[in-house]
Amino acid sequence: MSNRARVFISYSHDSEQHLQFVLELAEHLLEDGFNCVLDFYLEETPVEGWQTWLATELAAADFCLVVCTPHYLQHYQQDESLTTDPEAFNGLILTQASYPSFATETQFVPILPIGGKLQDIIPPLQGKNTFELMTDYLGLHQLLKNRPIKTPKTTQSPSNQWIDSTEIPTAHAITTHNSPAQGNKEFPTSFIKSPLFLYLIFIIAVLMLLFFFILKN
Repeated sequence: MSNRARVFISYSHDSEQHLQFVLELAEHLLEDGFNCVLDFYLEETPVEGWQTWLATELAAADFCLVVCTPHYLQHYQQDESLTTDPEAFNGLILTQASYPSFATETQFVPILPIGGKLQDIIPPLQGKNTFELMTDYLGLHQLLKNRPIKTPKTTQSPSNQWIDSTEIPTAHAITTHNSPAQGNKEFPTSFIKSPLFLYLIFIIAVLMLLFFFILKN
């Protein structure tokens, strides 16, 4: 599992200058280690359509940065679904149903370009902590960095993870192997049968006979 916050950027295609601003924001986030999602990085239109793709990305995101401009607010108020027509595509703009559908799981953050006005923020985000970029980028960075990220639903908890049965110690292995601290308490039978053991017994017997002989004298 990735430990980077997943950040989705919702914006409108206002102008070439505005698109460059959004792209530079995404590049900053990527350079700082965040998993930034932007339609600009797609090679072609999603086969499932922009509206489905947007819903999927909003559900997966930890944060959605909403770049608020008069153009964005206008399209939001018109509550237009994303079109598949490249000529009429106005950007990844939220619909009025998007925020209540995903706000419980995804944190929406209003973003203003330099010179942006608070009245350009869409109604659901009015009054929320707003960042003017790139002036307030450090504050945005801290917000994205400090929130716990989502856990993918496909991720298993450690107790449910698959374990190779060859790695599990058997009861026999546990009861017959001593730890280094305990030492080996069993006397090896192979040593008893060795010639060295018999030789030591013979030496001990001779020494005992000499000892008794000296005591009698």
